[in-house]
Amino acid sequence: MRKFYFLVIAICFLVGCGGIPIRSLPKLMKLENNLLTANPAEFMVAIQVDNHMVPPPNTAPLLILKISPNKAGAFEVIERKIPMHFIVVSANALGLKPPSLDRKWLIYNLPSESQADLLGIQNYFKAIQNKSPKNGGGKIAIGIAQEGVAVKNPVFANTRWESWLQTSGQEGFYELWSGTVSELLKQAETARQE
Repeated sequence: MRKFYFLVIAICFLVGCGGIPIRSLPKLMKLENNLLTANPAEFMVAIQVDNHMVPPPNTAPLLILKISPNKAGAFEVIERKIPMHFIVVSANALGLKPPSLDRKWLIYNLPSESQADLLGIQNYFKAIQNKSPKNGGGKIAIGIAQEGVAVKNPVFANTRWESWLQTSGQEGFYELWSGTVSELLKQAETARQE
């Protein structure tokens, strides 16, 4: 067993688990270890949306990370909103199934500055693990905020939104969340009010 115990809170859009497929739960349970040991260049989010939806300019998902101690002051709290950016790449080349004619993929990864930020967090996490007997453990909260990418137009409110996550190129993508655009925006609004 690991010496340092972390409680993983995997959250989509910084809220609860509604819309997370059951088949994805085993991968989400390993998300802490996968994300904090993965090559940041392989971290990607793929969103499948209505073919007519064009995200607002300069919007992309954010990787949200918070590492906090169980014992106040045991180590410095890390809170980051790490920006992603849109990339043009073939979904087939990434192992994603081609969408139907009325759908499309929006694919995002971490730009070099964000990769460096995640690498710094990974190194910090390893240092915390090495001091585990002294610091009493902690919690990791991981989220992918995507609501900024959604178009707030009633025409798209009831269209399907699918989020897929990759932490390792070898393991590929798995479905993270699915629902409608209105459900996505409602969850984001609820999270802001909490």
